[in-house]
Amino acid sequence: MMQCLVYNTTGEPLELVPSLMGLALHLRGKAVILEVLPGRVARSVRLSFPLPKSVVLCRHRRVRSRVASLSNEHLFLRDEHRCAYCGRHRRELGPRERLTRDHLVPRARGGADTWLNVVTACSTCNHRKDDRLAEEVGHVPRVTPWVPTRGELVARRLMQKR
Repeated sequence: MMQCLVYNTTGEPLELVPSLMGLALHLRGKAVILEVLPGRVARSVRLSFPLPKSVVLCRHRRVRSRVASLSNEHLFLRDEHRCAYCGRHRRELGPRERLTRDHLVPRARGGADTWLNVVTACSTCNHRKDDRLAEEVGHVPRVTPWVPTRGELVARRLMQKR
């Protein structure tokens, strides 16, 4: 199924929808097509319409919370499926390894489960660090944690599919 990226009037990516839904938004006057999928069309009895790859809404849509909820799926997407310590991508992990959520300040030491205190770590690095601070083990993260918006995660998911 072809996907269409929907942008708010501010240019912020909102969500991925099926291309037919993006076309429906355009035909109802709710969105303008920015880019079309080459060679892809939707046909009716008499007409054919190019399928959109991206659309921008005509009216601004208020977003409840711009900050994405913290989940492993969102965390791994933010960190591009790479271990913050060794830099390996999920495809480079061994058969018994997996990506995990690591707390920079361990929860056992009062660390919070927040975007700024977590990074993606492979299971090997996470077990090596255990419930210690990264500096105590000589494991300094290669990335600085940041708080992603929902739009940033939508854009990353789209880039992953291309």
